[in-house]
Amino acid sequence: MLKNLNYLLLLLSCYSSGIAFAQSQNSKECKIELDLVNIDDDRVSVKIYPVAISSDTAVYNMPKIVPGTYSISDFGRFVDDFAAYDVAGITMQVQRLDTNRWAVLNAQKLSYITYKVNDTFDAKNSGIFEPGGTTIEEGKVVLLNIFGFAGYFDGQSDMPYTIHVNRPENFYGATSLARSTCIDNQDQFTAKNYFELHDCPILYAQPDTASMKLANARVMVANYSPENKVNSKDILNEIAAIFEASAVYLGGKLPVDRYTVLVYLMGGNSFSGGFGALEHNTSTVFVMPEMSLKALGQTFKDVTAHEFFHIVTPLNIHSEQIHNYDFMNPQMSRHLWLYEGCTEYAAQHVQIKEGLIPLSNFLNIMRQKIQSASRYDLSIPFTEMSLGALDKHEQQYPNVYQQGALIGMSLDLKLRYLSEGNYGLQELMRDMSNAYGPDKPFKDTELFSEMARISGYSQIKKFLERHVAGNTPLPYDTLLSYAGIKYSAALTEKSISGGNVGVGYNPKREAVVIVGTTALDEFGKSMGFKEADELTTWNGTAVNMENVRSVFEKFKENAKPGDMVVAEINRKNDKGVYKKKKLKAPAIETERSRTHILEPIAEPTPQQLAVRKGWINQ
Repeated sequence: MLKNLNYLLLLLSCYSSGIAFAQSQNSKECKIELDLVNIDDDRVSVKIYPVAISSDTAVYNMPKIVPGTYSISDFGRFVDDFAAYDVAGITMQVQRLDTNRWAVLNAQKLSYITYKVNDTFDAKNSGIFEPGGTTIEEGKVVLLNIFGFAGYFDGQSDMPYTIHVNRPENFYGATSLARSTCIDNQDQFTAKNYFELHDCPILYAQPDTASMKLANARVMVANYSPENKVNSKDILNEIAAIFEASAVYLGGKLPVDRYTVLVYLMGGNSFSGGFGALEHNTSTVFVMPEMSLKALGQTFKDVTAHEFFHIVTPLNIHSEQIHNYDFMNPQMSRHLWLYEGCTEYAAQHVQIKEGLIPLSNFLNIMRQKIQSASRYDLSIPFTEMSLGALDKHEQQYPNVYQQGALIGMSLDLKLRYLSEGNYGLQELMRDMSNAYGPDKPFKDTELFSEMARISGYSQIKKFLERHVAGNTPLPYDTLLSYAGIKYSAALTEKSISGGNVGVGYNPKREAVVIVGTTALDEFGKSMGFKEADELTTWNGTAVNMENVRSVFEKFKENAKPGDMVVAEINRKNDKGVYKKKKLKAPAIETERSRTHILEPIAEPTPQQLAVRKGWINQ
């Protein structure tokens, strides 16, 4: 049971001062106005007042790419009706330079620009991952990833920004951005520069929020669930243990004083074909299919942990390329294995080390990552792949979550071995955060040397040069043996068959369904499984998306050949009506080959136990 968990509905209180919508010629800040009330064909009107411009031409930029996405977005594609006006309200001459840039001529007279923004969720071929996109659903919800609505003028990205939002009366804007005033359904937020502004998304909808105090930080969840299948309190209750474990994992103090989890649950499939989250320094945006919390629970935990650990990398540990981010022509770092890979590893490692998942689960996760990584071109050094992630090696990028995480695990095990269990990647990240922090970047070419220096183990530099900057395969058998874990590249063994079926989830019916029957084995054929069958029970145990894996695993462990297996299903007939049906067949034993097996050895040595204790606290 969680202790000291207090849910707080955010008070929609406002300051009494009004919001001024005029821009003084002597203003030292850029001002943005967004109108969420008068939406035109799913388009939001934007007005931007820059700081006074002294040059003949002013260039306005919409981001080509944003941090954390590693793909070209070209948000200028979604801008319509761009116009510029002088102080008298007379239109000025504008030239569109390319997809994302506009030049305002005779710019000394410029007072403001206006345009309308289309959302990305409705664009079938946008190529934009939904958590890094925008949605505009009049009267229902607006997801303001601000970089999709507002850009910046050349030379003014480091200026302070104020953003005014005209919102529907029943909407609340949840964000980590500093809220200065709100009155008469108008909100005002401030940011020290464009980077902070773009980094703080806002979810506008009818308020469904909950928050809790964790260590030194306030964590808030804001949720939009169109069918009300999930609420913010339940989400917070589901992920609270992750934050509590993360606080311990990070030394008891978090590097931020507030963190906001924005959840947008989508009915149906996304155009990009994927769901997930995008990290920010003090928040994260979830876009997930709308289904029960029972089905989403572990996904929420895994993704929350991953996004939250980005407060370590890249918030507190990052290279010059990240620190001096160029929204138009980004320079890639060599070290995506650190930013995404080690973050993904930490998201899994914290759960095993703080007792949230058993060892078998953790080893199975790492096994799946080894299997997935093997499908990519591992002959490409990871530093080279990182540099080419936007173009030459774009198809290899997803491997940062597989091989990148395995690099993190391998480095952790190497450090634990050298220190007899006392020092690992967890401690190295703390020491690196203290040495650098959010305002001090490292040089991209010096990271390996710095890791060796800060850890105190010179061998680490050579290890990283061989396995990260080089293409020498990670020696899983040696590294895992340090902690008393046996690695087998391949095994052939006999086991009870589960039918060799694929299972999925239908969120509309909240049902586990059979989604793959092309490779049914003898047992699967005897049972008579068909595509789209809804599996409701297995040998008397009710099946749902949360327990289906464990139900099958226990069955395979405990059943004997010849035991009768009974499955209850719902099957749609020719009229489209679901009918209950029982499937029966005797269990059979099959021979199967498994690859990349990780399992604890029977009698580990004292040294192996010391490394394992330091590594996973077991």
